[in-house]
Amino acid sequence: MVLEPKFVDYGSIHPTPDGHTHQVHHGVSGPRSALLSPLDDEDVTANASAGPKMTQGDLYQRQPLLPNPKNGDHWAQHTHGTTGSEYYVDEEDEIMDKGSNRNGDIIIDIPASREEPRFPQERWKTLLAFVIMCFNFILTLTSLSLVHDKVPDRKVYGPLPDVFLLNVPAYDWALDVSEYIIIFCVNSCMITMIFHKHRFIVFRRIFLIMSLLYMYRAITMYVTVLPLSSTTYVCSPTSNDTSPSLIMKRVLHLMSGFGLSVNGKHTYCGDFIYSGHTVVLVFSYLVISEYTPKKFFLLRIVHWLYWILGLIGVIMLQLSHGHYTVDVIIAYYVTTRIFWIYHTLANNANLKQFSSNNLLSRTWWFALFLYFEGNVGGPIPRQFDWPLPWPRRWHSKGNRAS
Repeated sequence: MVLEPKFVDYGSIHPTPDGHTHQVHHGVSGPRSALLSPLDDEDVTANASAGPKMTQGDLYQRQPLLPNPKNGDHWAQHTHGTTGSEYYVDEEDEIMDKGSNRNGDIIIDIPASREEPRFPQERWKTLLAFVIMCFNFILTLTSLSLVHDKVPDRKVYGPLPDVFLLNVPAYDWALDVSEYIIIFCVNSCMITMIFHKHRFIVFRRIFLIMSLLYMYRAITMYVTVLPLSSTTYVCSPTSNDTSPSLIMKRVLHLMSGFGLSVNGKHTYCGDFIYSGHTVVLVFSYLVISEYTPKKFFLLRIVHWLYWILGLIGVIMLQLSHGHYTVDVIIAYYVTTRIFWIYHTLANNANLKQFSSNNLLSRTWWFALFLYFEGNVGGPIPRQFDWPLPWPRRWHSKGNRAS
């Protein structure tokens, strides 16, 4: 609260040669002084001589009614250098100093505080998530190496009844088409995420979600072994003596081909529930849709392109009789639910805590999620930048948000 100057010199009484007294007004700057003393000294002298004489009591009545400021009063006057300023001291509020600002604005100096970034890189967590994903990927390959020897003989047990497989003939070339689409989607998705401004957080999430999908798949394919869905797919001979060295050899053989059959490395059978091809196709689309801008027309076309490629890849997979239809349905359901649950938790700060009302916190991997996502302050902006320190002129051309 800022008030105008409160004390005005109303003048003093000086005797005149004729024995009368007159009041002399001292110069007071500002519009208020003009209102209080509109007459100059000559007019005052004339009025004083023409009117009744001013007594000492009249002078006292013209004095300010408010007392001089004392210690303990709420109103005080502060002089800083040669510029005067008034402030009001309230018992419950802090001192508001007007300073030299004549517009009546109150300037409050807030000390600069160091704020932590909302999206810390935490590269060591990304590296740890990559290690966890590699472990679960090897676990999946190990499960397949064990299941291969348990697959029922196709000469004795034919494919299970499936609506799609019974009504559509098998096309062996369709599996190669599906895997070429997978190669394109995965590589283009990874390259795109490298240019994301928060690439370490994005890759950390990719590694963690894929870790869960690999682990679940390793369990489901091991606990339930289904007969071969294809009558033409070439499988390696089984072994009656499954030794650790043989399992290790099979795992390394599968790793060399990244789990794909297009390069001739995936010759072990039995990995049905659930479809790994469908997982990769659906997951690639979800990543592109979540972390790339949506407001630009060309980028919306890219989203639709990934969706169409994913659909074509799944259809080609079914045309080759590489999986049962239930494998594809379960893969779609598990992939989308894990992805959506994870990002729902990551994008809402109030869900990042154990609570009886937060039912999502009952998932067994919630504590792991809190460790990796506890410092991330909300949804990741869809921004991109140049990932390398050179050339520097490219750094200012990124940061394109949705």
